Order: sequence, then structure tokens, then C-alpha cells
Amino acid sequence: MKLYHFILVFVILVIMTIIVCDIKTDEFKTVVKNRSQIDQNLKTAIDDGITMLVQVDDNNNLTVNKEAAMESFFMSLDSSFGVLSDVEQREKLNLYIPVAVVTMNDGYYVFYNDEYTGTDGMTYFTKHWSDKFPFYYEDEDFVYGFTLGDDITIYDKNGLLDATRVQTVFQMDYHEMVEKEEYTLFRNERPNSFLLSDEKFELIRKGTIVKCIEETMAYYISQHNHIAEQYGITYNFSLPMVKEQDLAPYLDDISMFIVFQGYPYGGEVGETYNRFNSAGAKVSNRRKYYVEQKGWYLIYHRENCPDLLKSGIILREEPFYDIESCVKEGCYACPYCFKQNGVHAPGIILPGG
Repeated sequence: MKLYHFILVFVILVIMTIIVCDIKTDEFKTVVKNRSQIDQNLKTAIDDGITMLVQVDDNNNLTVNKEAAMESFFMSLDSSFGVLSDVEQREKLNLYIPVAVVTMNDGYYVFYNDEYTGTDGMTYFTKHWSDKFPFYYEDEDFVYGFTLGDDITIYDKNGLLDATRVQTVFQMDYHEMVEKEEYTLFRNERPNSFLLSDEKFELIRKGTIVKCIEETMAYYISQHNHIAEQYGITYNFSLPMVKEQDLAPYLDDISMFIVFQGYPYGGEVGETYNRFNSAGAKVSNRRKYYVEQKGWYLIYHRENCPDLLKSGIILREEPFYDIESCVKEGCYACPYCFKQNGVHAPGIILPGG
């Protein structure tokens, strides 16, 4: 074999290597592109869902509509994937979401896939809401039911909070443990209780919420594998690693958590999408307006109005969440709020103005 033959073989091998590398590079470019699109589709869907989660009804009450939230989420997701009008493809796409969670003030609901046997003897699959799970924690003294705020329910197993040592259920703001004289005995007997420390309380509260949600989601996701198999999905569903920053911002407000897992993308590379997504309704950050009885008329104040700090003013207990509701109630704008924030409603003239 002559020298130029070796050179020719070498050149061919180099060209083939370059071609293979180019093909693989193109495949991975496709993977990045597809993953980025999935990220965007999922973000849009969960944003659409969260906008429907918390609503203000005709009586100015905040209501949580988890059904409307999930309906909006799936409609947005199916639309972005182009399967909204294809029932079969839509059902299969939705199987890649094994579980979703909606948190309430004192617990959470799980939206999961389930199977049942019809009257015809056939097995069918459907999505269900679970009963509400509490944010539950227990130690040697109490069983705790946490909330997304400072309120807490305590079952006193040993009668530690009662002078007669009777088992009792208490509902309170945990700060009462520090402030009220009736709990002096408890403070003396349990000086290191987390109920007596803001920092420890928040650590236990948030840790409990995260643990409860993760354990429940893990259970329902594992149950999902049997259903997915019936549709030919062989992916092994399990709770993905949840980063602290994925949950931490949403432990003080009503929120949604979604797992999107096992979706194949990337062509021959064989990648599957696996992500935990979260979004919060930010109820605590909604603007509030408080109504004051001012003689024969009513005035509404923004929550940061200095007039609210004055003693002797008579306020309605429940706030309003928009100016329109205040106006419907016949309220006038607070002069300070009007001048500082421009919240004066058109057509409403201040008394004496």
C-alpha cells in the first residue's frame, strides 16, 4: 500500500469524524432549543393557571378556585404544544404531569391521575383532587397544624398548656405563647420551645410545609407509573430533586406546584424533560383598602395610610381588594391617599370638598 493510500484513508476518517461531530452538535442544538421552548410553554401555562387561582367574589371575599386554575393551566399547556384540538394527544401530553399541588392557608390539595372500573367492566383513567392535607408536625408535647402565616393549631397531648393537665386543642397566633400570662408555666417548663422563637418557628414551619408536600407528591407520583404504562409510557416517574429556592418563595402565600416529567424530546439523543415548577398567587401582597366610618359617611384608606395609626377610628374588620369595591360600598377616598397616591375614584366628591 502506497503512502498516498494511507493519506487518503486518513483524510476520509477525518471527514467522517467531522460529519459525525456536526450531526451530534446539531442534535444537541435541537435539544437546547426544544428544552427552552418547553420551559417557556410550562412557564406560560403555570402563569395562566395562577391568575385564575385567587379571585375576589361579588361580596369582596377572596376565594381560591383550584379547579379554574388547573383548567386554565392545562388549556394553556395543550395550546402551546399544539394538541388542544387532538383529544388523544392531549390526554397523552397531560400524562407527563403526574401530579400538581395547590396550597391553601392551612393545608394543600393534590391533583393526581387515578383509575376506576366503569359499569361496562372497562378500566378508565381520570384526574382527581385529593382531600385537603394539613401541614402536620408532631413532637413529644404537641401535634401542630401550621398555616402559611403565624396562626397555628395545637393539640396538647399531655395537657401541658392547661393547669388541670387536660388534653385540649388550641387555635392561636403563636406569639401568644410569649405574650400571654396564662402560658407562663409552659415558658418555664419548655424555655427552648420553637414556639418562643421567631427564627425557630419559621424554620420548623417552612420545613414542615416542604416535607409534607414533597412526601405526598412522591407518593402520588409513584402511583402514577401504573397508569402511564397503560398508555405505553415506560418512563419511571419519581419526584425530581426539588431545590430550596423552588419552594422557599411560595411558603407564605397560596401557590401552585407542578411536576412535568418524562416528556421525550431531542430526537435521537433520547432526552426526557424533568422539572419541578412553582408559582405563587402572592395574596399577601395584594393591595388592601380599609374602610373607616366617618360620621354619616365612609372613607377608604390604602393600607399604608398614616391615618390608620390614629386611635379612636372605627374600621370595618375585613379589607377591600380594589377601589371599585369601595366605591360600590359608597365610600369616599381618603384625602391623604388621594393626594399622595392618586387613588380618588372618578365621580366621587369628598364631603365638604
